[in-house]
Amino acid sequence: MSSSETSASAFSSSDTAALERQTETEHPVTFEQIWNENHRKKSVDWIRENSYKRVCLQFPDDYLPHSNAISVALKELLSPEEVKVFILADTTYGSCCVDEIAAAHVDADSVIHFGNACRSRASRLPVLYLYPELPLDVGLLLEKLQSLREESKERQVCVYLDIGYQHIHDEQLKKRLTEAMEPKNLLLELFPPIEPDSTASKEPSDLERICIFIGADNQRFANLSLTALAAVQWHIYDGASGSLSSKNPLTAQFIRRRYFHIEKCKDAQTLGLIVATLSAEGYLDVVARLQTMAKGRGIKTQLISVGRINPAKLANFLEIDCFVLIGCPFNNMYDSKEYYKPIVSVFEAEMALNPAWHMRYPEAYVTDFNQLLPEGRSFLPFNAADIPENDVSLVSGRLRGAVNDSLETAGDPASLALATQAKMALMTTDTGLSFEDRTWQGLDPALGQTEPAQLQQGLSGIPINYTHQ
Repeated sequence: MSSSETSASAFSSSDTAALERQTETEHPVTFEQIWNENHRKKSVDWIRENSYKRVCLQFPDDYLPHSNAISVALKELLSPEEVKVFILADTTYGSCCVDEIAAAHVDADSVIHFGNACRSRASRLPVLYLYPELPLDVGLLLEKLQSLREESKERQVCVYLDIGYQHIHDEQLKKRLTEAMEPKNLLLELFPPIEPDSTASKEPSDLERICIFIGADNQRFANLSLTALAAVQWHIYDGASGSLSSKNPLTAQFIRRRYFHIEKCKDAQTLGLIVATLSAEGYLDVVARLQTMAKGRGIKTQLISVGRINPAKLANFLEIDCFVLIGCPFNNMYDSKEYYKPIVSVFEAEMALNPAWHMRYPEAYVTDFNQLLPEGRSFLPFNAADIPENDVSLVSGRLRGAVNDSLETAGDPASLALATQAKMALMTTDTGLSFEDRTWQGLDPALGQTEPAQLQQGLSGIPINYTHQ
């Protein structure tokens, strides 16, 4: 690859990126599983009851081979004068989010979203979510869960159904699960829930908790296991393979890594706020809140929107010390090992910047940034006056942020001694490279500073043999 091709790839994705992108589901789905009689009836009734005229069908990558057939089938059920149907494919951020921006390009008045969905509150268009209906051997499931009967006794058991198995949710299934495991109390719930924060398992209980996820070891399980209240043990029943396994996501290594990133966020002199959603309600409020908290600590912020992030894109922002990803609940945590600078979630940035979280251990992880806003369950007010005066970095051992100005002006010998103890030097207040200091600044039009060029005849013909050379 030439140097020009290398530099170009750092600023944009390749032409085949959408084709080579790894799909987001664990098991391939068939046409009948994503478009059966239940899906057809639900779609037609929803469109007609609300008198929608321009409907967008949004598909994840692995549903695209079936997208045209579904579109044709829906048009056959609805007359052309009744409704127009459009297909949305390559989404800007993640297929779990409703792409209201793309839908606006065709002046759509509604969206039918297929497959994995974060169910973030859409702010512009009404949305109908259609999940696949995967087969499940309930008899085998009950047989496997009987092995958990001993550890389930005198405990609360929470059983979550992944999107592919939500069609089997009923009271009869709950009764059979209770008979198989004999717990003190059993909760059968959907994930993601129909309504945000509607799950009963988020209510505190005096009983120890066992959690079972009927699905696969996927992003939805990671999100659920991090945000749910503490459980003694997590189990995953893979409906495709019929296997039952145990997994605890909150390991000591995971916690240490996330808290290390929180410390790096505190150490940052410039934060990059990456907007990875334009449809989730409240994202602008979160941006404003992060900017206010960063300003209170003397940290600069830059607002960034680059679509789906990758290491090459973020490497262009040399002056940024840490990135904050503002995304939906399923798209706001990244393992930033491949990135040059750490990436933290909104919740981790909140823990780093808001002094109200100091020495406070959360009951559960927060992936929905709306819960950190004033009406959210995990909201803690920010007060810049509560920021500690002697805040020492646990990574570098230096004093942080706004305290440097008071040290330089007051010249307190005791404080200076504390500051120089780690590396024999005070932390500077330099906020990183400015745009003017970059070695590459792009094209300079120099308007009004150069003579206008003379008009000349351009080349014509084909590149291998122009008509005049």
